[in-house]
Amino acid sequence: MSTDRLRSRRILVAEDDPLLALGYDEILRDAGATVLGPAASVEQAQKLVAENGISAALLDVRLADGEVWPLARLLAGKGVPFAFCTGHFSHDTLPDEWANRPIITKPARADKIVGVIAELLSESSS
Repeated sequence: MSTDRLRSRRILVAEDDPLLALGYDEILRDAGATVLGPAASVEQAQKLVAENGISAALLDVRLADGEVWPLARLLAGKGVPFAFCTGHFSHDTLPDEWANRPIITKPARADKIVGVIAELLSESSS
């Protein structure tokens, strides 16, 4: 899938599974994005956020060093839109503060990932 829906956007990927991370990287780059990461831990992702301008983020709920809630709070505080990509959580099992965030269920199709990120970006710019 080669589009430019995410052209010139900087997308943080926080995913600790190397194969999934590689897949997300390829999908987002094919859509025109610059990918930051993939970060395999909350600590790595927080460092990327501190050092770079981020347009949006795709977050696995469980990373190598724990659940992603501190990173999600950091992004929310900076006004960076993000979606969760997980096989373990649903809107019913997310903590209340994240109940309205988009969830992409693993394994995810490229068009779903790009579509959700593009929608987040369009909502944040309006």
